[in-house]
Amino acid sequence: MTGTVPEIQASATTVAPRLAIGNATFAIIAFATECLAILSVSLVCGLGYHLVAYGDRGPLDIYLAVGGLTALLYTLPFAFRDEYDIEDFLEGRRASRRIFVIWNYAFLCLALVAFLTKTTGIFSRGWLITFYAAGLIAVIAVDALIEALLRSAIARGHIVPRRIMLVGTSAEIARTRAEVANARSNVRVVATGILPETVPKVEDANLAGVLREIVSSARAARVDDIVLLLDWSQGARIARIVDDLLVLPAGVHVGAGSIIGRFANPRIARFGPVTALSLTGAPLAPMQAMVKRAFDVVVSALALALLAPVFTLLAVLIKLDSPGPVFFRQRRRGYNHEEFRIWKLRTMTTLDDGDHVRQASRGDARVTRVGRWLRRFNLDELPQLINVLKGEMSLVGPRPHAVAHDIHFETRILDYARRLNVKPGITGWAQIHGLRGATETEDDMRRRVAYDIHYIENWSLVLDFYILMLTVLSPKAYRNAF
Repeated sequence: MTGTVPEIQASATTVAPRLAIGNATFAIIAFATECLAILSVSLVCGLGYHLVAYGDRGPLDIYLAVGGLTALLYTLPFAFRDEYDIEDFLEGRRASRRIFVIWNYAFLCLALVAFLTKTTGIFSRGWLITFYAAGLIAVIAVDALIEALLRSAIARGHIVPRRIMLVGTSAEIARTRAEVANARSNVRVVATGILPETVPKVEDANLAGVLREIVSSARAARVDDIVLLLDWSQGARIARIVDDLLVLPAGVHVGAGSIIGRFANPRIARFGPVTALSLTGAPLAPMQAMVKRAFDVVVSALALALLAPVFTLLAVLIKLDSPGPVFFRQRRRGYNHEEFRIWKLRTMTTLDDGDHVRQASRGDARVTRVGRWLRRFNLDELPQLINVLKGEMSLVGPRPHAVAHDIHFETRILDYARRLNVKPGITGWAQIHGLRGATETEDDMRRRVAYDIHYIENWSLVLDFYILMLTVLSPKAYRNAF
């Protein structure tokens, strides 16, 4: 059986709230809210600072001018990328680290404008520093508030849902409808178009009749988008269907499918005359890799110089506590699966580095008295600064595992090998979320791999700073340290 099933949401039993806004109205409100928040923070910081420091209110026109310009500089990058849509807030595209980057960009542009206009002398440095800090907190808080209010408004029916039509086989439509129903989104399936299970000839009259019904149902349901759920190998069939759907004033999309859907940011790329769907790019662009390496070299060299007395003290304690070397060297895999020997302070009575490496467990008798203390505070990891300085590791990245563990997991976990598309790190995104220590089950390792892949796909220098800070300050970074 083939045909279409229109499912128009406005039924006699469902009454829409009187106040319901669409995506365009929401975008304007979100844009205006951010601008107003930045302008208000500039004014409040200026008044407050000058009242405390000088006993007067200061130049109100300058506070408003600087606040307005900063608001414009901050919001334009989001506006140009259409990142004021409802889905941008719901899907976390406006993450705190991205807000941090854009806020700093806005202030750099503000400084450039002041320099070019020779007006730097009229600004109070104390006020600007206060405005920078308070403004950053404000824009992060405003975005979090917008997201919370948006979710509440969706739950109450005060946001007009994005109306989509699914076109495909019965099985694919049922699967996708279930995914949409279980997701926290502003999407509603308002119509479906069921295609024949078997692939007919492109000129088949039966398919032409089905497509006419689909177009008619899409018009009646006033859909915003149509998602075609077909395997990409059916190129001729997809082309025929798309040609017929282009008569509709709606977006037409081909479903990502199981392969493409695994990747966070697939996009169209061109290589000369060749057009391709780019699933992943190089983990780090050349300039990003250079910046990350420069940061690693400077910090690791400085840390090794400052920590030399600490290493000496720890070496003495290790030698006094148990027989054996001060350092533990073990084979690990690094970038592009190249092996290297990691530097660690010895914390156990054994030096396993063979085909079978037993992970440390709670109450492990092999851990020495000093070693237990070193592992508790991550001090045994400090010599890895040598690996960082040599270029075998980075300060931040997926934690390297023993080669035996890599061999065990890479055939069992699909994305495991992708962890080493960047240099391994002394600390990482998984570690600050408590995913460190022994991995007793494959699910434990899958969770760690998921965090590592997230780090690789979202790397920034700001993120590295954030991870290093939480490595020291967050209790989660010390979990499972035994």
